[in-house]
Amino acid sequence: MSTFESELLGLAGKSAVVTGAANGIGRAETNLLSKLGVNVVAVDVEFKEGFDSQRPGMIVTLEADVSEYCSAERAVKTCMDEFSALNILVNNAAVNKGGTILDYKPEEWERTFDVNISGCRNFARAAALEMKKKKSGRIINTSSVDGILAEPGILAYSASKGAIIIMTKCMASELAPFGITVNSIAPGWCDTVFGTGMLDIDSRRLVENRIPLRHIAQTEEIARGTVFLASDLSTYMTGHILVVDGGLTSDISIPDLKY
Repeated sequence: MSTFESELLGLAGKSAVVTGAANGIGRAETNLLSKLGVNVVAVDVEFKEGFDSQRPGMIVTLEADVSEYCSAERAVKTCMDEFSALNILVNNAAVNKGGTILDYKPEEWERTFDVNISGCRNFARAAALEMKKKKSGRIINTSSVDGILAEPGILAYSASKGAIIIMTKCMASELAPFGITVNSIAPGWCDTVFGTGMLDIDSRRLVENRIPLRHIAQTEEIARGTVFLASDLSTYMTGHILVVDGGLTSDISIPDLKY
């Protein structure tokens, strides 16, 4: 990367906490931020695979349950102890339990909200308390297109992702006086165990044909959106929902409909 590109992004030497970092989008975000010179505290309940240490930024792993506020405090403390700063928070941790309004299991509903909503709140609060000391910081909350448009059968997940969108807007207004921006990235279909892992070949083809760009995102394609929101390219953006879905939510066409 050239000096110009490095200065344009303004990420080299920054420090971040990324939740849900063991797999999928969170892992891609951690790797990409680190490649760009960001030191990262990677948080997840378990790490079965380590990170490549041969990169500009350091990665420190922390096993923790994001639904517990003490985990957020530990992550912030670890970041400050290891890197002496906290510039970026990426709230990516989430669980997805199925179920409609008629058949969801109450315990799965509660766990979904504990991780997806309380986890987001816990880490945003702990990070903001540290960031406001320096009057600077970036918080990126991962929502989903499922929080924008309905996808029957995953009521708890969709409701939690919709809540993250309005939480992002509220936090953006509340934290703006402290120089902290709060934005959200809303991915569409992505090639992860969490996203497409349970699709058979025919179902995958149906999904791909529904997306205007005709392919399911790779994790790094979503991570690039997160990097944009974390970088100096987005200094005048806050309360924004960045949809990265291959055009899925922009197309309301009905197949074979004739006018």
